[in-house]
Amino acid sequence: MIRNSRRLTAAAVLALAGGLALSGCTTSPGAAAVVGNTSFSVDQLASMVHRAYTGNPQAAQTLGSKLDFERSQLSRMVGSAVVRTAAQERGITVTNGEIDQQLKVYAQQAGGMKALEQQAERSGFAPGDLRGLVEDVLLQQKLGDKLVADVKVPDSTLRQLYEQHIDDYDQVRSAHILVKDKATADKILAEARKDPASFGALAKQYSTDQGSAANGGELGYAGRGQFVPAFADAIFAAKPGSIIEVHSQFGWHVVKVIARRTTTFAQAKPDLRRAYLQDQQSTLEAKVLSATAKRLGVHINPRFGRYDPNTNQVVARVDTLSKPLQSKPTAQPTLPLGG
Repeated sequence: MIRNSRRLTAAAVLALAGGLALSGCTTSPGAAAVVGNTSFSVDQLASMVHRAYTGNPQAAQTLGSKLDFERSQLSRMVGSAVVRTAAQERGITVTNGEIDQQLKVYAQQAGGMKALEQQAERSGFAPGDLRGLVEDVLLQQKLGDKLVADVKVPDSTLRQLYEQHIDDYDQVRSAHILVKDKATADKILAEARKDPASFGALAKQYSTDQGSAANGGELGYAGRGQFVPAFADAIFAAKPGSIIEVHSQFGWHVVKVIARRTTTFAQAKPDLRRAYLQDQQSTLEAKVLSATAKRLGVHINPRFGRYDPNTNQVVARVDTLSKPLQSKPTAQPTLPLGG
């Protein structure tokens, strides 16, 4: 996909995380925030802060101060409630299948589901909260799409955008063994073709590319533009599963073409359209969400700060000094994802 579009990567999505798992839940004694008829309790926020910082020696570096973390969570809780209300009013829903599919995409970006869950924990929330987070992201994405649904964008414009970012839509996964001379490459090629399973060991033994040799020559998925022309032409012309020899300006490569993944223009069109209309969509989204928040009414417990309607964020009060919550280790959230 287009790397600089509004499409969120796994890491970017996790940066939006936090209170989403508590969205829509009723209050216990003492509210930290109230959005319309939705209340977020002080105890729930305390449990989240405790969970995020306990057993995480890098919490101060990754999450900042507890006061800042509390405000960021309240901001996300408010944002979740507002997005869900705006979506519901327009008949926008997200299915479990859509959530499952998006989770697979984010897991792939992160390097696997376990890696995604580890990113989640470093971001201050439990892996079990991921579904609620993804649901909110998809709801906001669908809301934005609906707001610009009547805007006409020529296919020729989207096709040009597709070609400009083809490296995001057509990628080959490969591994290579780099050596200085053809004779050595020929020898390795014969051994690798005779026993393809030995490719990783051969890479560790022979490859002068130390960056990939330790990983069995693995180069991962990459677009044509990320390689020199001779290498790119060869691997994109080869069939997945083949082992070939390539000469480039760096030397001789024995290359294992592992797989190829391609997103067609038709498949990419929704994301391309979203990227093209990014600024217009963002402006319309901001207006709708701001109006929804104003209509619902957003109230923040003064001990945590105040709500800034211009930025839709909870910010520090200038007339008081807030103190961080004293969390209760036994008060862990057990509420359904997404509220």
